[in-house]
This record gives sequence, structure tokens and C-alpha cells, in this order.
Amino acid sequence: MSLKRKLAAVLVSTMLTGSALAAAAQTATGVIKTIDPAKNDIVLDTGATYMLPAKFDLKKIKVGEKVTVTYTTKGNDMVASKVVASK
Repeated sequence: MSLKRKLAAVLVSTMLTGSALAAAAQTATGVIKTIDPAKNDIVLDTGATYMLPAKFDLKKIKVGEKVTVTYTTKGNDMVASKVVASK
């Protein structure tokens, strides 16, 4: 295999690995600082902003509540799949 093909294979492999890692679900814990129904997002006391699913019931959470957010990163956005009260 030529050097150019090896380099191309390594680059493609690296890009695919990075994409797979970016799609993996992560969790974060913090206290809800703000809830913005217009943007359908929340901001935790850590400063992180999480976009909520369109059909998320905002009545299940409140400002000042400690929560655990399960999310994936899509571009520069952290998209929550789950927000639950934590202790």
C-alpha cells in the first residue's frame, strides 16, 4: 500500500472514530439556573446549556432543582435526551 493510501486510511479512521465518540451519550449533574420555554433549553449552575427535546414536559423540572442530564453533543450543541432530579 502506498504512503498516500495509508495516510488516507488513517485520516478516515480517525474521523470516523471521532464521530462515534461525539455521538456517545454523556451525563452531567448540576442545579438548574434558568429554564427558557421559548428556546426549550435549560442552563445549569455550571454554565452549560442543554437543548431539550421538543416534547419535553417543562413542568417536570424547576429552577433550583439538582438534576442529572443525559445528553449527546451535536456540533456545538448539547442535546438532552433525559433530565431527572438527582440527590
